[in-house]
Amino acid sequence: MNRATAALAPSARETKWTVVSGAMVGSVRLMNAKAFTIGRSPECEFVIINDTKCSRKHASVQWNGDSCELTSLNPDNLVQVNSVPVGAAVLADGDMVLLGTTMVQFNKTSVADDSSIRHRQLTVVTDRSGPAHYTRPQAPSPQQRPNQKNPRRSGGKSSANKFVIYAIIAGVIGYVVLSDPAKRKEQLKLRTEQQVTADIETANKLQEAAGNRPTRRYEQSVSSRQAQENYVRGFRDYRKGQYERSLDSFQACLALDPAHVLCNRYIRLARRKFNELVQYNVVLGRKYRDQNQFKPCVAAFRNVMVMIKDANSAVYREAKANYDACNASAEGRY
Repeated sequence: MNRATAALAPSARETKWTVVSGAMVGSVRLMNAKAFTIGRSPECEFVIINDTKCSRKHASVQWNGDSCELTSLNPDNLVQVNSVPVGAAVLADGDMVLLGTTMVQFNKTSVADDSSIRHRQLTVVTDRSGPAHYTRPQAPSPQQRPNQKNPRRSGGKSSANKFVIYAIIAGVIGYVVLSDPAKRKEQLKLRTEQQVTADIETANKLQEAAGNRPTRRYEQSVSSRQAQENYVRGFRDYRKGQYERSLDSFQACLALDPAHVLCNRYIRLARRKFNELVQYNVVLGRKYRDQNQFKPCVAAFRNVMVMIKDANSAVYREAKANYDACNASAEGRY
């Protein structure tokens, strides 16, 4: 497959992905990695949540020089760029990328402000066996624009606008010249020191309030990102059957974002699985005790005590009593 090419302005390897539709609408991700993957899987660097039509690993993004290339990882579920299904494409600033039902706008956060960027041409070439790709059309020439207005016809409207502006200026000058000098003198009267102090305090309060808004927004974005990281970590432990460790991650996630939907869901599932595992070891220990298999009995009840940890819990006290009994019986045999 030939490499896709595009005339792009030099920029840093940082991209901005703004979700404009779907379950994550309003979310913004800044990615500064040279290569990363996008999909539903927690193993992806850019995780798409609550979108069943998005593949677990839907697409990959990689920088090649000054070009940012997007590649579909699932041939049966292609990414759409500007409503065109593609196997691979070089992304341009402002492109709309559809992954499942989630629409994301791609932007380069440090693209130079050059008017030539508006007219750059994107050409995507693929092998003959690959999926259909697209070519970005150039801006139409003045001869091709059917709705272009005739500048000769706009002369009358321009003259009318100038007349209105002149009338407003004349009205202001007349008001200043003809107004009562005594009233103007009263308006220009120096204020007292108390009035000046009160105005300064009001301005300082406004400045303080305006300065706190960006800080709060930044703190909220940082908290949301950290909450998502704890969710991903907890989800991986949950899938591995390490329920106790996943509970710690989900609790940290909810401490940062109490409204996190997936953390609230999986912390309940993790607690249920953890309690089922404790109960399984209790039942297994009793079975070994009744069968006079004291060494397995000791191991089962030791697992219960390690998982519970709370010596005041009734389950812990029961496990401790059975552990001591089985341990004494095992030592009495030898």
